[in-house]
Amino acid sequence: MLDKRRLRCFSAVGLALGTALMTSSLASTTAWADGACKPHTIDLGEGKSMMGGCGPLHIALLMAATNNTHLQSAIKGAKEAAAKIGATLDVFDPNWSASVQYNQAQNVISSGKYNAIVGEMNDGNQACKILTETAREKGVLVAVANEPICDRAAEEGEKLWAPGTLNFVGGSQGRGPFRDWIMDIAKNNPGPQKVAVVTGPDLNANTINTDLALKDVKAKYPDFDVVAVVRTDYTVVQGNSKTLPLFQAHPDLTILISNYSDMTRGAVQAAKQAGALGNGKLKIYDSGGNIWAFQAVKAGQIEYTRTLLPYTEMYESVIQLGDAWVGKPVPRTTPLEVHEITKDTIDKFQPQY
Repeated sequence: MLDKRRLRCFSAVGLALGTALMTSSLASTTAWADGACKPHTIDLGEGKSMMGGCGPLHIALLMAATNNTHLQSAIKGAKEAAAKIGATLDVFDPNWSASVQYNQAQNVISSGKYNAIVGEMNDGNQACKILTETAREKGVLVAVANEPICDRAAEEGEKLWAPGTLNFVGGSQGRGPFRDWIMDIAKNNPGPQKVAVVTGPDLNANTINTDLALKDVKAKYPDFDVVAVVRTDYTVVQGNSKTLPLFQAHPDLTILISNYSDMTRGAVQAAKQAGALGNGKLKIYDSGGNIWAFQAVKAGQIEYTRTLLPYTEMYESVIQLGDAWVGKPVPRTTPLEVHEITKDTIDKFQPQY
């Protein structure tokens, strides 16, 4: 299993790199340089495997998009990990389009230019066969990050990993963490509540898991009345434009939950425009933990934020590709730690984006 100290190091100091990661990366680079590595079989589960080699990895990073600071932090993590292990890395941006991203995956696999993929897929079900079967058949090793594939978005633990791929790195935005988060909000706000929820696009795994978490919460807390669920493209602009009408239509709203900080930022602006911010009734809860969210906690604009670790997520995905390529075992799943950032805990952590 992965040394948990590695992940604690990331969550505690943001972008600082853990010693264990750096040691692993340098060992991988050394193995390629001195010719000590020999081709070997990489186990992909359920009897599936592919050959790993000693030449440098050429990685295609299939991002969901590149248009926000969370995604840019993830790209930075992947690039810095690739540099550590002596790999090349190209970034592919589908701008949230599942069909564009699928075509990018096809082109990457058929081009012969790449022997590895890190996939953050907009539609994990559509991408299932091409990443678990086609890529393996073409000698392309696949690591999956952030959003599970093959209808596993709502699973927990090792079931987040899809056989045919190397691993899954993530989990802080899975069904379990989202359920626990929203359960905690409901528990801490007993009695009748008027609730609105802001999420990303429909096919996104985080949206799916937020919706499932709401069902779990409403079954246990029937007074937790969700009066509106708003879909956005994760931007500040849509976080504002799509919640302003919501605040105007529901002046009695008591709770707003947003599962990404840029949307929350836009919603806070909208709440201020509508006169709901600081009205003594509305509480705003955020998932994301970016620089703005930390500042908003200090300012009392939101109750708290929960951390996401995009840099760690992609850095670790690339490192594990490098380890597997030179014959080292890697875990099937690597869960990331989540921390609630309140006024009492804010000085203990640093945002990653």
